Amino acid sequence: MPYLAVDDVDARVKTAIASGAQLMRPIFDVPHVGRIAILTEPGGAGIGWITPVS
Repeated sequence: MPYLAVDDVDARVKTAIASGAQLMRPIFDVPHVGRIAILTEPGGAGIGWITPVS
């Protein structure tokens, strides 16, 4: 599954859900890596987003 770096996972997930996406699991943090969301897009494809730790 591809992971894309985004500026703000929480804000992007909110927008994605409003557009029909679904979270596959709750947003979570990986220490020293970043905040991650795994979603199913409205067309059924899975995608991961990460806001990396700076």
